[in-house]
Amino acid sequence: MDPWSELQTRLARVENTWIAQVLTEILRPREAKLRIWPAAVTVHHAYPGGLLDHILKVAETCHALSAAYGADRDLLFAGAVLHDIAKLDELTTGEATTYSRDGNLIGHITLGVVIVRESVARIQGFPDDLRAHLEHLIVSHHGSRQLGSPVEPMTIEALILSAADDLDAKIDQVRRHVAEDEGEGEFTAFHPRLRRSFLKPAGR
Repeated sequence: MDPWSELQTRLARVENTWIAQVLTEILRPREAKLRIWPAAVTVHHAYPGGLLDHILKVAETCHALSAAYGADRDLLFAGAVLHDIAKLDELTTGEATTYSRDGNLIGHITLGVVIVRESVARIQGFPDDLRAHLEHLIVSHHGSRQLGSPVEPMTIEALILSAADDLDAKIDQVRRHVAEDEGEGEFTAFHPRLRRSFLKPAGR
């Protein structure tokens, strides 16, 4: 199954009709870009289609953790889809991936809140408390103010989303670092961002 079809399959399982409606509203006009967009300039999933791969892995992790902790599965799926959705506006891609003007001046967290706020405004009767929960997932997903979140996670779902997002970003960095390491030793070279070396898999 291709990544877009997998995303649609997961969306079809959403039971909360408000969440299903707003996700459909947001995703439908963004399909073409989401199929090809990277998740970052360099840090993680920085390749064509990387953003969708990241969304799907975060969604998969959130699904498992929602069951483990009795959290709201549909809300977590929405968080997985929406937390980085504005990277479609933050980044430009072509011969190289760079930051757009809005990406530099505003950033994907704020842009993501704008997307949600404008989308729910078009849905008559959309519950305001649910709107606030969705926006909180976006603004808190970096986990702390030091890492760029305007607020820190204040719900179980926000804590889970932040952890799942961080885990997937780090694992992608580690896998790429190990794959690209050209040394002959048992450990990789020092990774400056993650501030450590990594043990190479057996046979690597």
